[in-house]
Formats: sequence, C-alpha cells, structure tokens
Amino acid sequence: MLILNCEQTRKLEQSAVDNGCTYLGLMERAGREAAAFIQQALSQFRRKTVILCGSGNNGGDGFVVARCLAGWSGDVLVVMLSGQPRTGDALTMYQKARETAGVRFSGYPDDRLEKEIQEADLIVDGIYGIGFHGAVKEEYLPVIRWTNRSAAKVVSLDLPSGVACDFGKVEGEAVQADYTVTFSALKLSQVQYPAMEYCGEIHVANVGIPEKVYRESGFEAETTGLWALERILAPRKLNTNKGSFGYLLSLCGSRGMAGAAVMSAQAASRCGVGLIDLALPESVYPAAASAIRESVFTLLPEQENEISISEAEALLSGKLAHRTTACLVGCGLGTSREAQKLVEYLLAHSKAPMVIDADGLNAIAAEPEKLSKAQAPLVLPPHPGAMARLLKNTVQDVQRHRLEYAKEFAGKQRLVLVLKGNKTVVACPDGKVYINTTGNPGMAKAGSGDVLAGIIGAFLAQGMAPEQAAAGGVYLHGLAGDRCAERLSQIGMTAPDLIEELPALFLELTATK
Repeated sequence: MLILNCEQTRKLEQSAVDNGCTYLGLMERAGREAAAFIQQALSQFRRKTVILCGSGNNGGDGFVVARCLAGWSGDVLVVMLSGQPRTGDALTMYQKARETAGVRFSGYPDDRLEKEIQEADLIVDGIYGIGFHGAVKEEYLPVIRWTNRSAAKVVSLDLPSGVACDFGKVEGEAVQADYTVTFSALKLSQVQYPAMEYCGEIHVANVGIPEKVYRESGFEAETTGLWALERILAPRKLNTNKGSFGYLLSLCGSRGMAGAAVMSAQAASRCGVGLIDLALPESVYPAAASAIRESVFTLLPEQENEISISEAEALLSGKLAHRTTACLVGCGLGTSREAQKLVEYLLAHSKAPMVIDADGLNAIAAEPEKLSKAQAPLVLPPHPGAMARLLKNTVQDVQRHRLEYAKEFAGKQRLVLVLKGNKTVVACPDGKVYINTTGNPGMAKAGSGDVLAGIIGAFLAQGMAPEQAAAGGVYLHGLAGDRCAERLSQIGMTAPDLIEELPALFLELTATK
C-alpha cells in the first residue's frame, strides 16, 4: 500500500480524472465507503450521529456520509461550520443531503451545539481535509474540545481535523479520533509522530481509482506486506540440503546475556536457515547449549574472563572464509572493549551481509563512521534509544523525525536502517522507505528485538536482498506479535512466544499464496 503526501494525493486524483473518473464520483464513493465502514464497525452507535462539515471537499464527503446514514442512524445532524460549501462538488453533495429525509442541519455558532455533541453516540469529523496546515481556526476550537470530551465514537474523514497531511507535527489542538477512514492510500502524517496518535485505528477506503493510476502519481513510501516474503514462502525444491538454505554466523552472547544469543538463534532456525553457527565465549556455552540444540557452536577462548581477541579473530576468519552467507552481530554481546574489537573486525572482514543489533550498535555508536569500513551490505535495526546514540541526539527528537532521520542515515551510510517502534520504518540506501503496519504494544518486551534480528539474519542467509529481508522480517515479526496478542493477550505474551508462533504463521501464509 502506498503512502502519499498532499501533492501526490492531488496528483493521484487528477490522474484518476484523466483516466475516466470524475471528482464528483470520487467524492460520492469516498462518502459511501466511509458510511459503509461506520455501519459495519460501529453498528451499536446509531442512536444519534453528529457530522461536522467544513466548507471544502472534506465537508462534501461528510454530506455523502449523512445521506448514507439517514435511516440507519435514528438522528443525523449536519453542522455547517463555515456556511455554504465553497467548491462546486461539495455544494452538489450539500444540496442532495438537504433533500434527504432524516437529516437535520445546523449552522455555527449555535447555542445548542455543545449539548448536541454531548448527546451524540457517533461524531463524524469532516471539518478539514488534506490541504489543511497550520493551526485550527480559533472559532472552531470549542467544537474540537467538545468533540474530544464527548463519550461518542469519533470517526475522521481522511485525516483528523488539525492534523496536516505532510508532517507529523500538530500545531495546537486537533480532533482525537477513534477511527480515521482515509481515502485511496495512507497519508504521510498517519505514520509520523505525534500526528499518528490522533488517528486512532486507520481504515483505507477504496474510492474506485484504477490500479494503474497509483504508481504514475509517485509516492513517499509504501507499507510492508506479504510481498516481502515471497522468496521464503516459495516451495522448496526437492533436490536440496542444508547448504541450500544458508549458513548464518552469529556473534552473540556474553556472561549474563546468553538468553539474547539463544532467542536470536532460535528465531533464525524457525525461519528456515540451513545452519546456524553460534560464536560465543567458552563460559557461556553450557547455558546456550542446554537451550538450543540445532546450532553448532564456535567457542571463543577467554583469558581472565575476557575474550582472547587474537584467537577469536583467527577462528572467525576461518568461518568467514568458508561458507558463511550472512552474519548476525550484537545480541547480548556485551559492551567490553573486546566485544567492540570483534564488531570492528567483522565489519572490516566479512564479505557476507550482516545484521548489527543491540550491543553491536553500542560498539559503533561513538563513531558511526566506522560503518563505512563494511565490506558487505548492512542491516541495522536500532530502537529509538540506540538511534539517538548513533545520531548523538535525543529519543524525543528521533521520535519526532523518524522518517526523515531514518532516510538520511540510510542514505549517508549506504545501508538498510530498521528504526523500530510503532510503524517501524525500513529505510534503504537508494531512498526507498517501507512502513510496517503489523505489531502491537505487547511486543515491547525484553528479547523482542533479538527475535527480529534472528529473523532478518535468517532471511539474509537464504539469499534475500537486504531491503527485502528487513521489510519481510519486520512484517513477519509484527504479524507473529499480533497472533500472540490474540492468543495470549498483550500483557501476557513474551518474546519466546513470538518464536513459537512462527511455524503456524508460515503454514497460514503459505496457504494464502
């Protein structure tokens, strides 16, 4: 699914008209689709509906919704916040709504409006559309506040009023929607903070634009999806062996953090990789070996509880030169000087694509320019805190500029960056961006990132391109989280549950292809 900015949305609509649609027809379809969503999802909230309409085309969508809900809702009140519509299409829809039985109209200001909103079961927000920017007009602020204080369910059309299409910033106050029905494609602000927090659950409505028109209009980003897993889900050939599915060298684990190494390896194993070689300190081996049976182990010699760098590098050199098809570095590796040296060694010597996560990121955070020494493609999956350390910035600033910082870093360092969090961003060195739409807050648990790193590492080892491995990895990881939440609850689910969910999920996804 494409993610559009305001200009791209307008271009899309114009292209649709050039290909036989009409603006009036698109408005009619948009309003009907929004009404259909309301009737399906909110059937218990049909006693009284208040529809807030501005003077533009977003208000026109609201008039169509009013017509469609008349007779379904016991009482439909349309509030004209700006008087008569100022566009021809919106005026046409207004006149049709005026002729519809069961639809009442009110102007603004109106002394009764606060009480009408307080008594509503459902409020439809059609005040501003995608062209909005800046702050809500002061005279509309009471309506916004009444709406947000109401016990009614709030559905915004395209975007919550007060949220600009192209930026995550919200200047002043905005409608706090429970649902947003957006038309044709996701809008850029719907995947950026803090704007996305005003949108509630987002439903993308098809307004009848021909499929061929979409890509001609350009786009800002696209969502991840099943497309990224096509290679993994393809039937395996009969004449294969474990070597056919990759060799993952995993440099993970340290004293007190064997669990991270184990979970990343278990996740990789569940994602189809042929062989995992888990390189870890000798002292960690008993704990790791008791928890994972499918890996082979490379034991890194220690002296006085520290890894012997020269011996470790010699061992890793042999592994890298042999059959390694991907490397995973950092899960539970620790922050010792020795760990840092090993990360730098792999950067400089691995010819196989590499995932650098967790303590691997900590090892290069002080000097991210070391990434330029990499001999192979890189995938970095930082959480906002790790990203802030890489940028020498604050977490708050990273969260405010997730998309632009991810794009900038990926382009500058020539790697694939996976900025984790709600709506995980996958940014590629060529400027492509993917936004993940799976996952839930229940995944914010220790070990969840280790599972993701293992999944991406397994995909890389099997020959997937870095951007596809990253996009497919975050999609699958989030989908596993959603299944766990349904089965175990967001509160009760844990990182190992994500791993256990993977086999059934692969069966389900394979069956849908």
